Amino acid sequence: MLFAGLFLTTNDAITKWLVPHYPPGQILFFQGILIAGLVLLWMFIRGEPLFKSPNWRPHLYRGILYAIGSFAFVYALQFLPLAEVVAIAFSGPLFMTLFGRIFLKEVVGPHRIFAVIVGFIGVLIVIQPGSSVMHWAVFLPIIVALADAFRDMVTRTMTVGESSRRIILTTAIILALSGAATSCYGWNSLRQVDLIWYGLSASSFVIAHFFMIEAFRHAQVVVVAPFKYVQLIWSILAGLIFWGEIPPPLVLFGIVVISFSGLYVGWREAMAGKKARHKVKMK
Repeated sequence: MLFAGLFLTTNDAITKWLVPHYPPGQILFFQGILIAGLVLLWMFIRGEPLFKSPNWRPHLYRGILYAIGSFAFVYALQFLPLAEVVAIAFSGPLFMTLFGRIFLKEVVGPHRIFAVIVGFIGVLIVIQPGSSVMHWAVFLPIIVALADAFRDMVTRTMTVGESSRRIILTTAIILALSGAATSCYGWNSLRQVDLIWYGLSASSFVIAHFFMIEAFRHAQVVVVAPFKYVQLIWSILAGLIFWGEIPPPLVLFGIVVISFSGLYVGWREAMAGKKARHKVKMK
């Protein structure tokens, strides 16, 4: 999971590097088409059926939600430091807990509710509403978090036997189509050197998801999930090294609050799931 966070940050940093040169739709089109190509090659090598799914509707919903979150993320990178965008977007698990209670009727205890409230306070600390430093673009990572939460809800409804590679493939195709739809607004000429950056971005995305899948396959969620938040450290370092972005102390404090709230929510969910499985075995 440490490597997954590193490669996800690599993808995010390359995207931020490309933002001044290309409109968001063009960036997402090339990333989506290259990701789809890499996953197709991966599935072909494994001899896995490409488009054999018991239900395509969740794939469509998940892909659309991912595209919405991706557009909001890329637009946010035009105006905000990388670490702030990633930190606010990491409030997605908090929204997921809230939506699970509202829409999926999941049982959410007082500990998790309190952690969610604290996490949202952390988001407010990062955003600093009403202050002179607040930028309207801070609402874009919130859209990312909301889209990610709904996307994860859809993912939970997908069949257990669904291929992770097929999920990534369909998501990448929908992302590429969404980006292509913006071509009518004008795209910039593609510089040859940027083909390397697009290729590295797509490769980083696929490698990161491979490491995430393997991490969750070989270890319990309660063990793996905390390491996901190391991505925030990678993001802070990337912003500092490549753009000289130094988060103010108050923003750093908000990032810490969001991280610990998300970690606590994840830990409580893992413990609740463990207790539920134990009760089933006892019966």
